[in-house]
Amino acid sequence: MTILRIATTSLATLEDFAPPYNLAHPDPDETFARGLELIDAAGAMKADLVCLPETFKAAGLPASRIEELAEPLDGPSVRALAERARRHRIHVVAGLFARIDGAISNVAILLDREGRLIGTYAKKHPTEGEIMGGVRPGADSAVFETEIGRIGLAVCFDLNWRELWAEMKADGADIVCWLSAYEGGFPLQAYAWLHGFIVVSSVQSYAGKIIDRTGRILTSTSRWGRLTSWDFDTGKRWLHTDGQGEAILAVQKAYGDRVRVETFGEEHMFSIESRDPALAVDTIVRDMGLVTMEDYIARCDAAQRAGRGARTDGSQ
Repeated sequence: MTILRIATTSLATLEDFAPPYNLAHPDPDETFARGLELIDAAGAMKADLVCLPETFKAAGLPASRIEELAEPLDGPSVRALAERARRHRIHVVAGLFARIDGAISNVAILLDREGRLIGTYAKKHPTEGEIMGGVRPGADSAVFETEIGRIGLAVCFDLNWRELWAEMKADGADIVCWLSAYEGGFPLQAYAWLHGFIVVSSVQSYAGKIIDRTGRILTSTSRWGRLTSWDFDTGKRWLHTDGQGEAILAVQKAYGDRVRVETFGEEHMFSIESRDPALAVDTIVRDMGLVTMEDYIARCDAAQRAGRGARTDGSQ
């Protein structure tokens, strides 16, 4: 049993204490300092990953300032973020305007626990306003291998292009970090369900969310709390009830308080996670003769291909 602690953030509140708290009259240096403080807090919580919003230093500022705020990837902002990642031994995903190959991109960067830049994604679908402000659209989706899983990156308006999310699934994403100016709402839950990955949103506005593969919002930031986290058992397994519904009670009876079983009636699914560090869920699946959701879908795909082949051949 390995626990992965994911943290996410937001920037705004409704109260006008002082900038950048409500983003009504932000100062980019103060906003950036707030981002570093959020990393410090996530580090104190022993998080494995923390996300900061889209172009967070420029939050609340007009597109006319993009040129001024864009930095190279080895510039002071990335160096400061890397130092915090090293200090707290935490993976950091953050949004910036960056100068790359002579052009400005709206990027999400991924830093590992050593502060190394291991991934950069340039927003593939910027808005018209961003393009008028000098932002060049990116070209490709991006998923990166890390010690905590395969992490996909997406930014704000990317939410509206479904093929980008399907590409991240095809590339094996376990977690997608979506950095944004706004909350995004239900589509994030739909993508989590459709593609079976964790979605972590970090926003300039109020509600940054952590969403599990069922599409459930597990936790959210708010007008009062700019940082939230959730613990995931990386050994948790998901299963379909087809041919396995009766096994749910058998698992509960056999393993008692060593496991947590959750059922989803309308979806015909259930999950098993271990509460005993000495007990792997894969051992339960094997010993109880169960089939995970992924393996069941693969079996059904194979059966369907065989069935189509039989009809094509005219065989029975």
